[in-house]
Order: sequence, then structure tokens, then C-alpha cells
Amino acid sequence: MKSLKYVAAMAAFGLCLITANSGYAQSNQKAMFGFKISPNFSWVKIMEGPMQNNGLGLGFSYGITGDFSLFDSENYWLSSELQITTLPSKVSYTGDLLKSTDSTDMTYQDVSFDYSMQYLQLPISIKMRTTRVDGMGFWFQFGLAPSIALQSRVSTRCNPEIYNALEGINSHKPNETTNSIYDFDGGENKTNTKQFIDDVAGFRLPMIVGAGFEKEIGGNALFIAGLRFDNAFTDMMKDSRVVARNNMLSIQMGVVF
Repeated sequence: MKSLKYVAAMAAFGLCLITANSGYAQSNQKAMFGFKISPNFSWVKIMEGPMQNNGLGLGFSYGITGDFSLFDSENYWLSSELQITTLPSKVSYTGDLLKSTDSTDMTYQDVSFDYSMQYLQLPISIKMRTTRVDGMGFWFQFGLAPSIALQSRVSTRCNPEIYNALEGINSHKPNETTNSIYDFDGGENKTNTKQFIDDVAGFRLPMIVGAGFEKEIGGNALFIAGLRFDNAFTDMMKDSRVVARNNMLSIQMGVVF
């Protein structure tokens, strides 16, 4: 329900921006607004700790964008966005055994974690555009994309399975203490209030670098497409022994007016 409220608010905001821009952008093109969709491929870079990346994740972003001319130039722009990004992250434990935090003494091996993270991203960047020739031009951008976690879930696979099949549970919210029975105890130097490789950070700060092309499709409308590398500076995990960063490469597509 929370994510639906964010989407509704974002859609209303985008409609207001595009409506307000309909006359202004046509007169001098000092600002352009539009929408984007971006499928992405994600992975986790383990900086330290007994973990490793466990394959690529396939995610998706969508949202609105606004570009504002800098120095009254057609080539230098300040680009801002508001988007919802799903960023899957897959990791596996490289140690021997993990112990559950429940009352049993059962241990687990071959443990892997599949995180489904959803962020509200606010990318802001400097965009450099070439002068369009025959309606075609190219762009390059770099900047930051502060991100706030809206939702997070984790599915755990191991031998034996930690989930109770009779309860029909196959995933849980990692940051909630009410389902800590499905968490793992990190063993040495760990406390009961801080579980091992389960809880995730609520804030993410990546650097973004992208490039692509734009094509006039009629009137003031431009079709834009390209690639963007999203490289996180911040730690994904809330664990003193593990430092991990979730990164992604996305395909940018959209229309601006």
C-alpha cells in the first residue's frame, strides 16, 4: 500500500510538471520534462566478510525526469529525476555453518540470500548534450542518486531449509524483529539484537554515469535511450563483519518534451 501511494504521488507530480511545461518549453526550450523506464541488471560487490555475489538480478525502474538548461546553453543541463527502482541482490555465505536464532540448535550450510529491494531514487546529475544534427544528438551525464528503501524482502535457501513448509513462508522482511526466528546468529562477537547478513540499510548513495542518444520524434518531443552505471558508495548490510555494495547497469528509455 505504501508503494502505491508513492506511485500515485509521483504520477500526479509528473502530470503537474508536464502540464506546467507545455507552454514554457515550447517557447524557449530552457527546460524539458518527461518520463523514463529502465530495466536493470544488478549484482553485489563484497568488500569484506564471508560472503560472495551469487549471480545477476533483473530489476526495473520507472519515473519522471526534468532537465534544466545551465548558463543559457543548449549543451549543458542539470538533470533531476524521481523514480522507483527495484534492485534484486543475490549473495551466498562462504563460511561453513550458520546457526538459526530460534531456540533450536540446528545449523545450516550452503546458505544463500535473495534480497528484493525497492528504492525511491532522486538522481541529480550534469548532462552534456551535443548539438542535434538531422534530429539526432548524443548525451553524457554524471552525478549522484540518493536512494531511500521503500520495501525489502529476503528469501533464504540452505540445507536444511530454515522455513517451515507448513506455515507457507518463503520470504520475510529482513529489518523486522517479529520474524527473527528466520534470521541467523552470526556466532562470535555477535549479539541477539544484530543478526548476521540479514538486516539491510535503509539509505543508499550511488554515483551514476551514463551515455546515450536522443532523437526528435515530432514537435518538441525527444526519444532518449542509453546505458547508465549505478555504483554504490554505501554499505548495503547492517553487519559489522560484512561490507557489501549493490550495483546495477540499466538501459535508459524515455520521452521528454
